[in-house]
Amino acid sequence: MKKIALLTDGWRKFIVYAWAEGIMRKIRKENLDMVLFQFNCFGNWSSDRENNQGEYNIFNLPDLTAYDGIVIDANNITDYEVLQKLIRMVRESGKPAVSIGHEFPGLYYVGIDNRKPIEEIMDHLYNVHNCRSFVFAGGPGDNFENRQRAESYLDCLQKYQLTELNNPVLYGDYEFATGVRYMNDYIENHKPFPDAFVCSNDNIATGICRTAELNGYHVPGDFLVTGFDNLEKARNYLPQITTVNMDRELIGERALEILINLWEGREVSSHTYTDANVIFAESCGCPNSGMVDYRNYLKNVIDSNCAKEVFDNEIACLERDVLKEPTMHDMFDTIEKYMCSKNVEGFFAVVDERIFEPYMSTHFPTEGYSRPDLKVQLAVCNGKRTSFESVEDLIGYIDHNLKGVHYLFNPIHFGNEAVGYTLHKNPVFLYEWSNLLDMQEGIIEGFKNLFHKKQLTNAMKQLEDVYNKDQLTGVFNRIALTDIVESRFNRERARGIIWGVVFVDADNFKTLNDRYGHEYGDKVLKIIAKTMKKHVPEGGDVFRFGGDEFVALFPNASRGVLKSYREKVVSELEQNDTAISMGSCLTNMNMTLTLSDYISAADGSMYLDKNDKG
Repeated sequence: MKKIALLTDGWRKFIVYAWAEGIMRKIRKENLDMVLFQFNCFGNWSSDRENNQGEYNIFNLPDLTAYDGIVIDANNITDYEVLQKLIRMVRESGKPAVSIGHEFPGLYYVGIDNRKPIEEIMDHLYNVHNCRSFVFAGGPGDNFENRQRAESYLDCLQKYQLTELNNPVLYGDYEFATGVRYMNDYIENHKPFPDAFVCSNDNIATGICRTAELNGYHVPGDFLVTGFDNLEKARNYLPQITTVNMDRELIGERALEILINLWEGREVSSHTYTDANVIFAESCGCPNSGMVDYRNYLKNVIDSNCAKEVFDNEIACLERDVLKEPTMHDMFDTIEKYMCSKNVEGFFAVVDERIFEPYMSTHFPTEGYSRPDLKVQLAVCNGKRTSFESVEDLIGYIDHNLKGVHYLFNPIHFGNEAVGYTLHKNPVFLYEWSNLLDMQEGIIEGFKNLFHKKQLTNAMKQLEDVYNKDQLTGVFNRIALTDIVESRFNRERARGIIWGVVFVDADNFKTLNDRYGHEYGDKVLKIIAKTMKKHVPEGGDVFRFGGDEFVALFPNASRGVLKSYREKVVSELEQNDTAISMGSCLTNMNMTLTLSDYISAADGSMYLDKNDKG
C-alpha cells in the first residue's frame, strides 16, 4: 500500500480539486494499491495574518516521513516564510516529491510550459494582427506561473526589438478586480492604449474587457485582449476571450506517474510538461472558436444556479442552527445530523477537548497540535452516526480503509491557534461545490464566539469565587452570606421552610498559633472547614465568618438534624486532634428576625458550649 500526501492551499475560498481528482482518477482506473491523504488550507484569501497562520498550521499535522511520496501545490501560498518552511519539511522527509506548477530545487516539476503559450500568443498578435505595442497585464509578482509568463513576454519583446519601457509589465493579483484597476488607470490618466493587453489569466482579461465596455470602448475594435487558463468565463464571454487550455486533472495524473516511476527505479526527468494549447477567439480579432454550445451552456448555468441556491440555503440553515445552540456539544450534534442527511461516506471532526471547558488561561498551539488533548468529537460513516473512543481508534479505522480512498484534512482554528481539524472521506460532493471554506467558516466562527463567551463566563465565576470564597479554606466568606444566601434564606423562610444555623469556634486557637506557628493554625482552619463542608446537609453550605469562626446554614432542618450534624463534625475533628465549640438554633416563622439575629443566637449557644468545657 502506497501512501501519498497531497499538500494544497486553496484558491481564495475555493478548494482546488483538480489535482486530487487527477490522482484518484488514475488510482481507480488502474486499480492501484494506493491511498491519497490531502492536507488542504485556505491561507491566502484573508488579510488577517493570524487567521492565515491558523490555516497553514494544517501542514504541521502529517508526519511526512510516514508517506511514500509527496505532491505539493504551492502556487497559491503567498507567505514566503510558510512556503520556505513547507519546502524544507518536504525535503527533510527524504521522500520523493513532485511540485505542481512551481519549480523548487530537489523536487520534480509537473505542469504546463507557461512560456510556450505566451510566445505563441505574442507571435500571433505580432504576425497575424500586426500588433506593435503591448502591455502584459500580470498577476502576483511572486507567483511562479505569473513570472514564467511575464518572462516569456519579455523574451518576445526582445525578439521584436521592442522595449519594456514602452511595453510594460503590470503586477497585481489574479482577480477580475485587477483587470478593472488596470483599465481604469489607462482611462483616468489618459494613457494611450496598446495594440494588445496580454493577460496572465482570464479573470484579468474579462476585467479589462468589462471596464472598457462600460467606458465606451470596444474589444477588439480599440485594442486586443488575450487571457490564459480557459475558464468558463473566457469561453462564454462577449467577446469570447482568446485563452490557453490545459487539462488540470491530467497534471494530477502525471504527478502520480512520476512517483510510480521513482518507486519502480525508473529514470525520471526533472521536468514533466503536459500539453497546453492556445484557443484564438474574438477578443484578439479572430472568429469565435465555435467550441461552446451557448444554449446548453445557459441551461447548465441555470441548473447550476438552482442547485447552488439549494446548497447555499442548506448551509445558511446549518449555520443558523449551529449558532443558536447553547453548548459546544449541541453544536457538534447539529453538524453531525446535517452530515448524516448528506449521506457522506465519511466525515470526522477532531478537536482539542479543552474547548469544552475554557478559561481565560486556555490557549491552543500556534505551531502543530496538542495531540494528547485531541479527541474525535464527531464521526459519520456512510450517512450514519458512529463514534471513536480516541484518535488512535480513528487512525485504526483509516488503516483498514485505505485502498482507492481520498482523505481530505482541513484545519479548525481560532485565529492562529490550532483547535483541531476535519476529515472527509472521498469528498465527492465538494467537487461540485468547491467553496468548502464557506461551509466551515461560519460554523467555526460560531465555535469561537461560544468559546470566548464561555471563557468570559468562567472568568466571571472565578472572579466571583475570589470575591465570595475564603482563599485559605475554600469555603464561602462572610460577604457571601449577604450576597448569595440571605435572599434565599428569607424567601424560603417565608414559605415555611425551617433552617438550621450553626456557629463554630476553634478551641484554644490563639494558643495553638502562638505555640506551633501560623502554618499549623492554617492547617487547623482548613480541617475544620473541610469537615463542616463534608457533613453539611443537602442544600446547605459553610462560611468562614472571621478568624477561627465558621457558620453552617442548611434548609429543612430539625433538632434531630442539628444533633446529627454536631455529632458527625465533632467526632471527625476529634480524630484529627482538633477541638471546637459549636452552637446552633432553628429558625421560626417570626419574619422580623433576620439572618444576623439567628447567627447571633447560634453564636450565643456556642459560648455556652465553650463555657461548659471550663
